Amino acid sequence: MDYPYTASDVQTILERALARQHHNEFSEAQLLEMAQEMGIAPETLDRAKLDLFAESQDAELRQSFDQKQRQEFKSHLITYAIVNTFLVGLNIAIPESHPWSLYPLLGWGMGVMLDAAATFKWIDHDDYEKAFRKWKKKRKRLQD
Repeated sequence: MDYPYTASDVQTILERALARQHHNEFSEAQLLEMAQEMGIAPETLDRAKLDLFAESQDAELRQSFDQKQRQEFKSHLITYAIVNTFLVGLNIAIPESHPWSLYPLLGWGMGVMLDAAATFKWIDHDDYEKAFRKWKKKRKRLQD
C-alpha cells in the first residue's frame, strides 16, 4: 500500500536521510539539481533561499539584541547593588535614624525587576518585538 506523505513528512524524511549520509554542505549546482528532480521551479528555489537568508539574518540580529539587553541589565543590576549597599550602610551608620534606605531599595528594586522582565522576556511578546524593531531601526540608522 502506498502511504500518502504530507509536505512536512517529506521534509522530515529527506532531512533525516541527508543527515545519515553525512552531507554537511551542498553546492549551488547540487541544490538546483535536487530542486529540479523534485519539480521545484528555479524562481521558487531562489525565493526560498532569500527567505532562509532573511531568517538567518533576523536570528543573528535577535541574538545581538538579546546580548545587548543582558549587558544593559547586568550594568543596571551592578549599579543598583553598589548604590544601595552604600545607602544601607549609610543608614546603619547613622544612629537612631529612620530606615529611609528601604525606600530607594524597594523603589529602584521594582525598576530592576521590570528591567529583568524585559530582558528575559517575561513580559508580553509584543513589547519585546517593539523594543527589537526600535533597536533594529536605530542600528540601521547608525550604520547608514
